[in-house]
Amino acid sequence: MDVVTRLDHISVTVSDLQRSLAFYKDIMGFQEVERHRLDGDTISTMAGKPNVIMQVVRLKAPHGPEILLDLQQYVQPKESPSNAELGMPNHSHFCFAVTNLAAAYAELKAKGVEFVSAPVTFDLGKDWDYGAVHVVFLKDPDGFVLELLEAP
Repeated sequence: MDVVTRLDHISVTVSDLQRSLAFYKDIMGFQEVERHRLDGDTISTMAGKPNVIMQVVRLKAPHGPEILLDLQQYVQPKESPSNAELGMPNHSHFCFAVTNLAAAYAELKAKGVEFVSAPVTFDLGKDWDYGAVHVVFLKDPDGFVLELLEAP
């Protein structure tokens, strides 16, 4: 039996939902699918914390599979930002495909998006017969690291 059958959604906990929506919708181009507020015993039990109130907005990329991106803000309890950084065992990131990394990088840089570095190219042809891929890491408003990928 397969335990996992598909990837459904990815969640990012944000400190300011409106600020993050401006980034993910207006700058990155995601589209809002739904929004809901979660409170009461069920969400508190699931989160393993008492008295949880969470506001969630579901987004989707304009093209591609229906893997949703949930932006979730804990209205209650208020927590401090994570200290996880790129390369630390408790850190994660996810990757968005783009058709032209150079153009995406220039556009996002002009909009004030913070990048970890300039784009780099990996030649994966010799090991995986995949060809060259162009990648760059950037940060969302809370410092969560995202990757952009242009692949053949």
